Amino acid sequence: MKKSLSTLAVATLVLFGTQAVMAQDKTRAEVKKETAEANKAGQIPGTGTGSVPAAAAGSESPKEKAATSTTTREDRKKTTAEANKAGKIPGTGVGESAAAAGAVSPKEAAATSTTTREERKKVTAEANKAGDIKSGEANMPAKQK
Repeated sequence: MKKSLSTLAVATLVLFGTQAVMAQDKTRAEVKKETAEANKAGQIPGTGTGSVPAAAAGSESPKEKAATSTTTREDRKKTTAEANKAGKIPGTGVGESAAAAGAVSPKEAAATSTTTREERKKVTAEANKAGDIKSGEANMPAKQK
């Protein structure tokens, strides 16, 4: 009985051991070598080598577009400044607000406020005395009071 179990165990190891040896993956060096050969042959798009450029593959990268631009930096700066003055660039505080029509952003409201700092401090102090402003203890959970 022991002999048949050990024979079965040896046979199983031989069967699975040969499959494991036969099914080994490529080594890192082999994969790197294949990748380098494919790159040199131009089979990997977007690497800048080979006969197939990235633009021919269907898209042009922003870096390539910028490299082929005919507009000078001064022209771009001038165009951007004109668009900013015309209010065509949202979020610059010039021109129409990016918020809903008729709504004033907090930044714009603060910039056009007519109240002085002393008036705001006075109103805040009155609201604090009246109990309209909750202190830190009022906001605490019951367990921490």
